[in-house]
Amino acid sequence: MSATDLLQANCERLLAQYNSNIQAIAALQTILIRDILPSVADELELSPEATEWAKEWLEDRHTLFRISKRNNFTISFAMESVRKNLVWRLKNLWPLIHLAPTPLSMIHCLPKSARDPFGRPILLVKAIPLKTTSKNVKSNVIELFEGLRCHLKDINADSTTLPIFQYMIILDIKETSLRTFDLDLFTWTLREIIPRFPGMLGGVFILNYSWVHAGMWRIIKRLLPETALSRVFFLSNEEILQYFTPASLPQDYGGTMSTLDFLDDPLWMQDTASRSEIVTRGEISTPDPPFGKYSLSPTSISPTSLLNPFFGYPAFLAYGSLSLKHGRRRKRDLARTLLLLFWIRWRKVLIVGTLLALSVAILKMGAQGVQARSLRSFLARNSLLKMGASAVETSFPFLRLPCAVRHCLEFRY
Repeated sequence: MSATDLLQANCERLLAQYNSNIQAIAALQTILIRDILPSVADELELSPEATEWAKEWLEDRHTLFRISKRNNFTISFAMESVRKNLVWRLKNLWPLIHLAPTPLSMIHCLPKSARDPFGRPILLVKAIPLKTTSKNVKSNVIELFEGLRCHLKDINADSTTLPIFQYMIILDIKETSLRTFDLDLFTWTLREIIPRFPGMLGGVFILNYSWVHAGMWRIIKRLLPETALSRVFFLSNEEILQYFTPASLPQDYGGTMSTLDFLDDPLWMQDTASRSEIVTRGEISTPDPPFGKYSLSPTSISPTSLLNPFFGYPAFLAYGSLSLKHGRRRKRDLARTLLLLFWIRWRKVLIVGTLLALSVAILKMGAQGVQARSLRSFLARNSLLKMGASAVETSFPFLRLPCAVRHCLEFRY
């Protein structure tokens, strides 16, 4: 099956899931805005501006769909995930003035007119070495993903056709190598950022791949799940033009659009405009901390603790709320807890039984050793008696032993 057929099947399946769960998503959205948001606002002592900003995120129905899909459309799990995401956003993205619009030069979002055959926007990424500190890069990555989410929201607001949930990525790895590849940043993005912005990746087309990148790919593919690997394609520049139309690509990659240096990036232009509008209205003129008395550092709770409402599964307490450590109930965590409880309940019996079994085995081995030594001594003595009797009979024939005695001496043990 070609890349176009696979991507079309994925797109149609995603749209079918959205249509079949749209009523449940709408009901979830109503509960979140009506009940969960006021509870979080009171608990964390949010300002009216922070509460309104959080509400705008909850009004993004496509984001709620992606989070629900990640949780297999289980309402309770999706609600818990949304609450955790909301708290994380208030910690890392609010107030907005703290994050200056400093785009990464390696990432360029093509204009809205550039789409793939299924209407998805295109993100062009050049994998080049980063010349900045890890802290600044992480802040920019967080802001980038938020900008991508807002861009999808604006595209759907202006569209009267089918909803758009994902981006198509063109990844140019010509200037990267295993030596310059930042594995820590890549792992951090997969572990910390992708779960906060799930389901926005439709597919990745990798360009300028050669044998030099084989070692780097062997490392990366071990970190990616199978669902992500099925959306990664290694194509040539000619094959890229077969999927995208020339009007959707810059001249740098064989298209008819302007070069990247002269193309506007709607992602960062819109992000800067929205920030300027917020500052002009004075909504974030005083960047107060978003949290009140609660500590920002989470506290782990044992799976066997009586304070854990998810008994049997690891949890943590953060910002006054309890959540599952891994966002869901994993069977391996429950099995580990059951083994621990079994050991706590029966460990004395198991220890005593093991010691008794070892003692019996040692005594049995000792007894077998004594019996073996006694048998060897008895056989040695019988051999001497047999030799002595033969000598007596030879020297003194009149002292020949009876047949019964001679038979006993000749008996072999």
